[in-house]
Parts: sequence; C-alpha cells; structure tokens
Amino acid sequence: MTDWFASLKSIVGRHEPGDDTHALPRAAAALMLELAVIDEGGDQAELDVVHDAMRRTFGLDAGELQELLGQAQQAQRQSVSLHEFTRQLRTGLAPEQRAELLEWMWRVAYADARLEQQEEHLVRRVADLLAVPHQEFIRRKLAARGG
Repeated sequence: MTDWFASLKSIVGRHEPGDDTHALPRAAAALMLELAVIDEGGDQAELDVVHDAMRRTFGLDAGELQELLGQAQQAQRQSVSLHEFTRQLRTGLAPEQRAELLEWMWRVAYADARLEQQEEHLVRRVADLLAVPHQEFIRRKLAARGG
C-alpha cells in the first residue's frame, strides 16, 4: 500500500509547482509554444513573440530563457491536456496577469499576419480555462491586433 501511495504522490508532485520558481513561466511558455506550432509547426515570427513575452514578463536572461523554453517545449510535447498548464496559471496568477498572458497569446497568433481558426479556438479555450472574462478576452484580442 505504501508503494502505491508513494507512486501516486510522485505523479501528483510532478504537476504541482511547489518550490519550483519557474513552474508558472514554464506553463505560460508551454501554452504559447502550443499556439506557435499549431499551424504547420510554427514560424520564426511566432517564436520570436514567445521569446519576447518570456523575457519581458518574467525577466529571464538569455541562458534562463533558453533552458526554460527547452523545458516548456518538452512539457508541451508530453502534455495530454491544457489543464495541467492552465490549472497552475489560474491559481498562481492574478486575474490581470492571466489577461496579460492571453494578450501575449493573441500576439503569438497574429505574429505571422494571419489568424488561423485553430489558433483562435486555442486562445478561446485557454481564456475559458484561465477564467478570463469574455469582455477582457475581446479587449486583449483588439490590443494585440493593434485595434
């Protein structure tokens, strides 16, 4: 019985931020990377926005940024659901920070000068999972588009 409990605890522990100071930035990066690769594997303009967002929002230096994005990319590829990222972000960020993340996601989506249907759908799902109100969702979309 103890082995089963220890195993369960280690699985749950992998998905809890705990003392990992990069858990929230990694989750945010994973969501943005998911968006960047949704249309034909992503293009450099979208990836540049992801880098800019992580540098500005979380104040990461070049080395930290590369390491974190590598970890986020691995987490994004291994993920079976957006919930493991959005759950951390929903509880770990204030409402204004969640809305700011959504705006960065819109910037990623618009970076290649076209908005694909799958990109908009993903941003809508993330907004719902992060509990960003619809009015804020639209406001952030317009801000990212420059309107």
